[in-house]
Formats: sequence, structure tokens, C-alpha cells
Amino acid sequence: MKIKARQTDRLGRRVRLLLCLCLGLTLYSASSAFPSELSATGTRVTVTQAVSQATVPVLEMTAIASPESLQDFARLTVNKLSANPPFTSWKNASTESYPLGPGTHSWLVNVMNGEQRIGYLIITAKDQGGYMLSEYGAGSYGLPYSLQDLHQFLVQQELISSNLSGKFELTALYAPLLPVWKLTIEDKTLYINASVLQVLPWSLSKAEDILHAKPDAAGAISSLDTGRTPLPVYESGGQDNPYADLLWLSAPPLTPLSSDKFALALASGGSLAFQSPGRNDAFGAPFMITGCQSWGLSAPGTGNSSGSSAIVYAASGPEGKRYLPLAALQDSGTLHTLTSERSSTTLGSAPGAVSPRK
Repeated sequence: MKIKARQTDRLGRRVRLLLCLCLGLTLYSASSAFPSELSATGTRVTVTQAVSQATVPVLEMTAIASPESLQDFARLTVNKLSANPPFTSWKNASTESYPLGPGTHSWLVNVMNGEQRIGYLIITAKDQGGYMLSEYGAGSYGLPYSLQDLHQFLVQQELISSNLSGKFELTALYAPLLPVWKLTIEDKTLYINASVLQVLPWSLSKAEDILHAKPDAAGAISSLDTGRTPLPVYESGGQDNPYADLLWLSAPPLTPLSSDKFALALASGGSLAFQSPGRNDAFGAPFMITGCQSWGLSAPGTGNSSGSSAIVYAASGPEGKRYLPLAALQDSGTLHTLTSERSSTTLGSAPGAVSPRK
């Protein structure tokens, strides 16, 4: 009897162990099958599922229809820019539009070659009507609002991890001269520079002040002024890292420059540094300027553009991929020469010729 009872007890333990193993495998299988899709409206991406132990959310955006007038301005701008490098791949490209908060006064327009992003525009509504071209750039990597780059950054910085649980919400925002991600994880909110990825040292109140500032429409291309044509891009080949050579910190700020004087200063020095003392975080500064593109007025009856009264966009940041209005930069901060550096192109050469991109 004792032997039989011991055998029965052993059999019972084996059955219970087998049941536990089956249950564990079932739960593991369910967690592995956790769906990766996210619900999205415009650029607001809300994760509605709890993150499993082995899964980090895949970030996605869904394009939505933008106003027809904005689409017209975007198409016209893409067509004009496609005439010259580095935008020639934009010919016959399609576009996808996403609203940018707060208040959806700005839109991100991705320029697409099939499924590949090859550039972007940021277009902002003007208070007096129409739209302005807040910034633009070409390339298949290193552009603002890259979800792939953001995903990698969040994992590397351990802002999201394999043991994350709960919900988070991601929103694309735009402050003058600064693309921003707003990330809320449970009760914690972070603001992240969406161009050169870094967490911004903002409180909620500071974020409100910066994000609700209105960009100045002066010195930017307007949808109400269709007579301007972009001239060929000038690239100096200068230093694009503001921390590689800090001599610019000791250089006095330049007085506000006209388009011609700006081009000459850029050509003679190779790079100009932009900073906004006490407010660098509000503009993603400091960063370097290594090129420019002028938008001239077309001469009547000729179709040719003139550099007189030109609107200038400065090629800014890593590899000079972001084109920002020079007028907005000079209104928001100061420019400094990098006196130890000389351009890789011939000094004094007239801006308008394109030097090889590094």
C-alpha cells in the first residue's frame, strides 16, 4: 500500500508538472503573437496595447488628406526644387501629408519615391492667409521626423525597454525652426528634438511657451508669391559639426547680413555657426551652416530668375540637409564665423555652383 501510494503521488506530480509546462508555453505563445500595429491619426501615434516583455512597439504614421490649397503649394514647390541638385530625384515624386501640432498650423509633407522617403517640406499657415515654406530638405536618411531613427534612439537611451508596460503616446509638433516629438509614457512627458535626436530640457510650461510661438512669415517663400524660382544650391564643403572646432565661440556675432553678404561670408569661411544665447534648446542650436539656396524673382517675359531681392534658405545641421530661412535664423539668434576653417571650394566663388556633397 505504501509503495502504491508513493507511485500514485509521483504520477500526480508528473501530471501537474506537465500541465504547468503546457500553460507556460501557451502564455509565451500568446505574448509572442502580440500585434505590432498602432492606431494613428495624422502624426499622432497612440499605442493602445501593453508592451510585451520581448517586444518594443513599432512606430507608424498614417497620412491624411490636407487642404487642396496646401497640396497645390506643395506640388509647385516640389516641382520647382526638382530642377537642381540635390532635389532632382523629386521629379514625378509623390507626397504624403501629416498635420503638425499644436493646433495643426503646420504640415509635414514627405516627398516619396514609391515607399522610400527622399525629402520633406514643412509648410505653415500664415495669419494673413496662404502658406509659407518653413523648411525643406532632401535625402533618404538624417531628415527630421524619422520614426526609424526615433525608435532606435528610444531603445538606446532606454526610454522604452523590453520590460516596459502600460501605454505611451507620441505626437509630432513644430516650433519655429525646431521639429519636436512629444512622448508621454504613462504619467511622464518628454520632448525630443526630432531633427538631431536629443531629449530637450523642457518643463511643460516652457514647452507651451516655445511651441505656441508663431513663426515670422517675412523672409520665407509664400504661396501667395508664385513668381520666385530657386537658384542652384551652393555648398561650401565646410565643417558641419559645431563641437569639432569651438573657435566660433570667441568670434563676435555678425551683424545681420543681406543675402549677398551672407553668401560671401559663407564662401570665405566655409561654415557659419548659429546659436541663440540662453535659448539654444528652443531652436535646436548650436548648429553649423554650410550652404545656401536663393529664391529669385523671375524676370518678366524671360522665365529666368534674378538674385535681386532674393529669399535665402541656409543649409543647416549635419551634412547641410535642412534648409532654413536665413531671415528667421538672424531674427532668432546670431551667426559666427569659423575663422580657422577655409572652404574646400575656391574662395570667393559665386554661390550658385554646387560642390560635391560629402
